[in-house]
Parts: sequence; C-alpha cells; structure tokens
Amino acid sequence: MQTNTGLIKWPLAVSLGVIAAVIGILNVFGQANLILASNALNLGIIAPFVVFSLILVGRNKTAGNLGKAWICFAVFAISWSVGEIIWAADELVFQKDPFPSVADFFWLLGYPAYFAFAILYIRPFRNSITPKTIALATSVSATLMAFLVYCAIAKSDLPEFETALLTTYPIGDAICLAPTVIGLMLFLRGQVNFTWLLLLIGMFSFVVADSAYQVLSQDDLYYTGHPFDIVYLWAYVFFAFGVYHHLKVFRTKNQENRFYDQKNLR
Repeated sequence: MQTNTGLIKWPLAVSLGVIAAVIGILNVFGQANLILASNALNLGIIAPFVVFSLILVGRNKTAGNLGKAWICFAVFAISWSVGEIIWAADELVFQKDPFPSVADFFWLLGYPAYFAFAILYIRPFRNSITPKTIALATSVSATLMAFLVYCAIAKSDLPEFETALLTTYPIGDAICLAPTVIGLMLFLRGQVNFTWLLLLIGMFSFVVADSAYQVLSQDDLYYTGHPFDIVYLWAYVFFAFGVYHHLKVFRTKNQENRFYDQKNLR
C-alpha cells in the first residue's frame, strides 16, 4: 500500500527542531530553566503518545497480531509515561534525586512490553528474516550490552542495589535493540511501512540516549536537560508520530487491517 507520509513529515521535522532549539539554547543561555523546560517538553510529548496508543487498542482490540501488538505497545507507552511523570514530580515537586525511585519499576516494566510488540510486529515477516540478519542484530545488541554492563560494574561507585539497577537498563536496551535492527533492515528492503520506521527510530533513539545517560551519570556529568536529552525527547516524538501515522493510514476497522495480510502494510 502506497501511503502519503508528507502530511506528517513537516510537523515531525518542526517538532524535532523545536526540541533541539529549546534544549540547545537553554544549555547556552538559561541553564537555570533546564529542568523545568526538559520536564515540560517531556510531559507534553507523552500525552499524545499515550492517547494515540490507547485509540489503536480500542480500534483493533485483540484481533490477530495487530491487536495483540498494539496492546503490548500501549502497556509500554503507559509504563514509560508513568515513569516520566514520577521522575518529573521528584525533580519539580519533591526536589529530590529521581534515581533510584518507583519510576525505575515502570521503565523496566516497559521493556518486555515493547519486546513483545516488536516480535508480534515482525513475526509475519519471519520468512524474510535471514540467519545473517539475525546474526547481525544479535551481534550489535550483545556488543552494546557487554560494553554498557562492563561500564556499569567497573566504573560505578554507587551502592550495590543502585549498580544492579543501573545494569538492568543496558540489558533491556540490548534486548529491545535486536528486533529493532531486524525491523530496520526489513524497512530498507521495502517490507515494512513508515509507521514501523518511526517506531524503530524511536526505540533506537532511546537506546542511544540511555547509553549516554549511563556513561555520563557514572562520570557525574549528567543533568536534566543535558544535550543528550534531545535524543531522549526525540524518541517520544518518533513514537507519537509513528502511532499517529498508523491511525491516519488505517482509519477504519476492517478485514484488510487485521495485520495478517501483510501486503497491505508495506
């Protein structure tokens, strides 16, 4: 199915540019407002992200791979959004260090939900996934995980619990990165649609931002509103626009949209 993606490309580009401009300018001229601005941008982005995800669940319910996939994605969206709200409340209201906190539970809960979503999404393409593709995805994920876990253990001066908690994030990132790499390769071969590309870029952005957060935190260089937070905020933007694109392309609930007919999703 050929779809017109032009209608969302400009709003997407503008959103990414505004985020980069706000965080970049405040890092140079207004660091006192960084925490407020970064959290405000974050909360403003996750609202449509969650709403669009829930609309897709209501539209597709539990029918086929599509329904199950979007249920998992909605669980992921809600879990991480709750984590973001708790983080913002800790910083802005209670004015305390948000790590570790209850937010970590919700972020960690989101990883298996996203992984399940990704597996359900690429399952219909399993005949197109070669052993070389799987090997490449596994190698990239395993290398990243090994590097970040090593950094977390070798360089950490944190208590054992916090070190263990910090270590779980690169493991979750690496596990979710594997199907993401496979999906990106399928997109390059023209086998998945623009929605999937945006969602994949979103998760890839999270992996990059999480990796930067871990390395910077261990060197005591991270602060809310750090330039790497641009990539973190972009991830939610890509997710929100990806889900919105799917809503716009498949407006009606019908047999063709049941996801077992993959030709209609290319």
